[in-house]
Amino acid sequence: MADDNLAARFARTIRDLLVPPPVVPNFDEDVDPEIARIEWAIARLPKRTRDVFLMHRFDDLPYDRIAHRLGISVKTVEREIARVLCAIREAREDHAREQSK
Repeated sequence: MADDNLAARFARTIRDLLVPPPVVPNFDEDVDPEIARIEWAIARLPKRTRDVFLMHRFDDLPYDRIAHRLGISVKTVEREIARVLCAIREAREDHAREQSK
C-alpha cells in the first residue's frame, strides 16, 4: 500500500518535471478576444483542474483513466471538468456582455 502511494507520488513528480508550465496568453497578440479570454480563464484554474481538462479534451482520455493517472476518484474528475466548463461559460458570457455594450 505504501509502495503504491510512493510510486504514484513519484510518477506525478516526474510528470510535473516533464510537462512545461501553462502558457498564459498575452492579450497584446493578434488573436480573437473571445479565444484569449477563454485561454485566460483556463490558465487561471488550479493545476489539477487544467490537467484533468487537457487530458480529457486533448488527450481524449475517459474519466476513469484520468482518475487512475492522477490518483483521484472519477467523481472528482467529473467535478473538475464541470469547474472548467463553468469557467469557460463565464468567460464567453463576459465577452458577449462586453460586445453588446
